[in-house]
Amino acid sequence: MTDYELYYWDLPFRGNFIQLLLEEVRADYRKLDASGVYPDSNLSLQYPGMAPPYLYDCRAQLWFAQMPAILMHLAKAYHFLPDGADQQTLALKVILDCNDVLMEITNHNGMVMWEKDTWEEFRAHRLADWMTIFEKTGQAHSLKPDTGYLLGSRLTVADIATAALFGALVHSFPELAKDLEHHAPRVANLCQRIESRPSISAFLDNQRRELGNAYCGGQIEQSLREIQYAAGNV
Repeated sequence: MTDYELYYWDLPFRGNFIQLLLEEVRADYRKLDASGVYPDSNLSLQYPGMAPPYLYDCRAQLWFAQMPAILMHLAKAYHFLPDGADQQTLALKVILDCNDVLMEITNHNGMVMWEKDTWEEFRAHRLADWMTIFEKTGQAHSLKPDTGYLLGSRLTVADIATAALFGALVHSFPELAKDLEHHAPRVANLCQRIESRPSISAFLDNQRRELGNAYCGGQIEQSLREIQYAAGNV
């Protein structure tokens, strides 16, 4: 029996948070196009969710929505939470931070399209602050320039989420790699190390060969690319 069915689009964005963890633990799962559930059937799910990703746990026969909730479910199942209640709360905090960055990078889920001035302001201040938050989180837990993990000495869901966030971002928009190196050099190195893990590396190689530099899709990605094009970054 397949362990999981993941419903999302052919894009990295929120889907990669779940897929990187599933790949790392070598779970048996199927990736299915989200149009099979959204929007016509999303309210008929056992525990409805507003939008993808959705995860169906085949063995438990349970539906999960919301990327942070799905990651916490999988992290518990595969022992990818750090030890101790306080550290587990911090892991959830990191995942929620990631979700906030996704919302902000898409200008509140595409409610308004990016323009040059608003993007430059966001990149110079808000995005830089987010990168620094992740860097300081790692520093507080002895993340070294080339060793260690975000919340301590072993790989957890916090590291997977961080790599899914910044790895996809700098792959899709390479000009942001220098921002990450400047504001969060330890995190940049951590992302590279996570992405080089055998099963994750194989997955990303295949995905990037198929999808190129696709990120979140739709008009919001188009606005991001138009800004980069105008700035001569593409």
